[in-house]
Amino acid sequence: AQAILAQGFSPASSVRSPIGCHGRAPSFFSSVMAAVMAARDIEVAAPEQLQEQPTLSDKSSEADGESQQLDVEAEAQLPPQRLILVVMVCMIQGYTLIGPLQHAFKVQMKIGDTGDVAHIFTQAAALVQWGKFAMTLGQSVLLASLCPMQRVFLAMMGMMLGCLIPPFFVYALGSTWLGWVFISFGLIGLSLGIFECTFLNVITPLGPLTKSYAIMGFPAAFAIINVIGMSIVSFGVPVQALFWYILVCLPIGMAIFARHFVPQLVGGGGKVHASATAQINKQAVVWNSLKHSSVWLPQLVPFMLANIVGHFVMEGALPANFNTFNDRQAPLLRRDDGPLMTTSQFFVGFFVFVGLGDMLSRRVGYCFRLDTYTSNLVALAAGIAMSVFGMLLTRIGVGVAAWASAFFAFSGQGFNYAVSAKYIDRFVPREHNLAAYSFWMFAGSAGAIAGSTMVDVLRDWICHGESYPHLCIVGHHR
Repeated sequence: AQAILAQGFSPASSVRSPIGCHGRAPSFFSSVMAAVMAARDIEVAAPEQLQEQPTLSDKSSEADGESQQLDVEAEAQLPPQRLILVVMVCMIQGYTLIGPLQHAFKVQMKIGDTGDVAHIFTQAAALVQWGKFAMTLGQSVLLASLCPMQRVFLAMMGMMLGCLIPPFFVYALGSTWLGWVFISFGLIGLSLGIFECTFLNVITPLGPLTKSYAIMGFPAAFAIINVIGMSIVSFGVPVQALFWYILVCLPIGMAIFARHFVPQLVGGGGKVHASATAQINKQAVVWNSLKHSSVWLPQLVPFMLANIVGHFVMEGALPANFNTFNDRQAPLLRRDDGPLMTTSQFFVGFFVFVGLGDMLSRRVGYCFRLDTYTSNLVALAAGIAMSVFGMLLTRIGVGVAAWASAFFAFSGQGFNYAVSAKYIDRFVPREHNLAAYSFWMFAGSAGAIAGSTMVDVLRDWICHGESYPHLCIVGHHR
């Protein structure tokens, strides 16, 4: 690894200058291209290096374990780099199209909440989950020629294309072609499937404190769009402004990652200790990780099961609220009458509870030591209990209960996300880090698919097969 670093990042290297270390500031495009090429130069040798390693034995396993423990301890001392949160937020904001913006997208396409076309739209939106499901592991085959860093940039570009469709083709040009829904959600899902596990793997050498801020990017992105953004929309700002905002943020996040973080991860940058930086070059291809799966995969199964439950609730029962509270006003205490709130304000409150539950729980998850496997299992059980309790609260079908369900369900998912990420980085052999993240998220995507394809069924479960004055309206009124 030191030899590769010396060869790829010598002062005379043609890679170093485009990163922005010398001369005038590079353009956005040159910065990204230089970062991608630098990643290729340093990481493309990884599979060969891994093949040259001796077969795992008791002695080598013990030595690797001691080396990883030293890496983990050293990484734990690294200061947090909070700017990583901005990168994550810029990317994950594209994922927020599955929330209230999905309904706005549907309305602009002149599609109702019930009927055959509405069902097709729901299945098209589920392509986000199918794309995540396919590419979480599929990238190991389809993108085997690309190193993890290059896959991160490819995912960012794909997300930009997917997020371009609603504001440009549907809102600006007025097209109602149903195919745009499939293309947009498909690109978003495929890109997210590549990005999430690969990005978490790539930034591991920056330390757990930095990663704790990265994983908070999910609830932060949803809070920005679904709370702040929808609040602005409620004051009369056209909803398409949010679509354009999401699109503009994506190249900004890409530029920050290329200029600030890539030099550290592929060249040390003076901020990441050498051993941790070297680890980024030692990711086994998925086939090699599967050969040694006995040392990491069986222990990962409970974390995968917890991810399935959390994603089912997150992508199924709770999004069904969008099609349940579909009048201009939402009942807060009783289904048939009682205190009412405008639906836009109701969903702002809804996502305040989503953001609080998800963001606080992810931070809390990193506060527990969880030094043993048993303690990790106990933590997972607590998270699952919160998710299930949140889903059951949804069935009450009134506004206050929906707020509580959002808080508990997303607290459970966020807590288990943090617990699982911390476990993988600490206990899974470092060369199998990417494979572990891929399998863990693959399982979560399966739960998300099950949930997202059952949104209509879960809506009926919440509505009890009935229609009420301000709830479960046939067709949409908003």
